Amino acid sequence: MPKDSIFADTKKLDRLTFELKGFEKEVATSAYLALDRTIQYTITQVGRIVPQSYAIKAQEVKDSFKGGIKKPTKSDLTASITSRGHTLTLAHFPHTPTKPAGKKTKYVKVQVKKDSAKRYINIYPQPFVASTGAKSADKIQFNIFRRLGKERLPIEPLRTLSIPQMITNAGASEKIKKIMQDKLEERLEHEIIRSMTSLKEKVEG
Repeated sequence: MPKDSIFADTKKLDRLTFELKGFEKEVATSAYLALDRTIQYTITQVGRIVPQSYAIKAQEVKDSFKGGIKKPTKSDLTASITSRGHTLTLAHFPHTPTKPAGKKTKYVKVQVKKDSAKRYINIYPQPFVASTGAKSADKIQFNIFRRLGKERLPIEPLRTLSIPQMITNAGASEKIKKIMQDKLEERLEHEIIRSMTSLKEKVEG
């Protein structure tokens, strides 16, 4: 099992398949519906859990799943969600100053972890805030850079963790695994009961 993956245990589904032998179609449909609902619920909850530890917006976390969702089908119950993304530049987090300070020297402070205050970036050469040149308002207008030498150029943006790394850290991954497991079992039980009730009504009526 890859260390950067979080899995839900499907033993309950296997047990239901065995116990409800002869109703494979109903079990498969119930599992499909339960998995589909669990995927959407998990993405929403990951967007809630990660910002509890990191000073990042929930929408950014949820957006990292775009293009990485494999939904189940009635003929293939394989389902997965994958968070994708490079290491984030520090401009994704609360920082001061938020705009270039001009000729006046101003040390840059950033808050990455939710439970800590903004901290000075203690590296040399001294980091600074500068324009990225982005014209669109939905792009990052300013970023935190450092020079790569004694000259004014070249410069590079400073980066930290990626969103996938935030999701799979020890604290977050355990919470995510539990909510995913609980939701899958809850929805599976709900869908099985609904399916069996519907089948009973058809037979009786």
